[in-house]
Amino acid sequence: MKTAVRIILMCLCAAGAAVFLAPLLIYGVFNSGNASALAFFAAGFFCLLFYKRAAAFVRRLRKRRAARALLCAAAVLLAAVLLCGGVIGVQIVRGALNAPPDNEPLTAVLLGCRVFDSGPSLMLRTRLDAAYAYLTAHPETVCVLSGGQGEDEPVSEARSMFEALVARGIDPGRLIIEERSHTTEENLRFSYEIIKEQGLPEGVALITNEYHERRAQLFAFAAGAERCWAVSAGSPRVMLPTYFVREIWGIAYGVLTGALPL
Repeated sequence: MKTAVRIILMCLCAAGAAVFLAPLLIYGVFNSGNASALAFFAAGFFCLLFYKRAAAFVRRLRKRRAARALLCAAAVLLAAVLLCGGVIGVQIVRGALNAPPDNEPLTAVLLGCRVFDSGPSLMLRTRLDAAYAYLTAHPETVCVLSGGQGEDEPVSEARSMFEALVARGIDPGRLIIEERSHTTEENLRFSYEIIKEQGLPEGVALITNEYHERRAQLFAFAAGAERCWAVSAGSPRVMLPTYFVREIWGIAYGVLTGALPL
């Protein structure tokens, strides 16, 4: 490999690592999204940095039949992971862009997120902004607020969302609190139970961050919903790549374990 090409690729790896390191440095966010991406870019960077040694090591391995088989298996596995990640990534984008129709009665479901002693987290505030805008534009829509109380949260996420929306002028009679759930799967299962019990419109407008919409939709379908759409809340750009990759892993894990439909 020519030196100039190697330097360009190393710079790209460093830039990619910086993108996924930023959420950790700025917000203290570290999850499977930036962990896996950082590992990928770091491996690429050091393989390029020590290219001659890495190439010589691979050549030695290729002289052994068992090692060649392992190298081929690793290459196939990497290609499969990248291909599946790309397919899921496209589905995540499509899910986020699946806006609800204006001519059909729907029930909104606002999914909770972390609550601190000081109030809603950054991501929850973006969801609240999207919920306020949607409920203001659709004054007849009822909204289920879904989110329980974690051990490190002062109140349930549903209660925090209720108080925030009422403080902004939303009629409390339009808001239903669901505070048993602690996972996205429970969010949708318990919310859909409420929708059916109260005879609300079974078409669902899911209010959550754009990266989270597709997984939420899949859990809604698993809970029995036949129609659901996305009311996507924007995310800080510095956070989006990390959470996007995390969602790819989350959907892949859910499909492999049978928790999510294909």
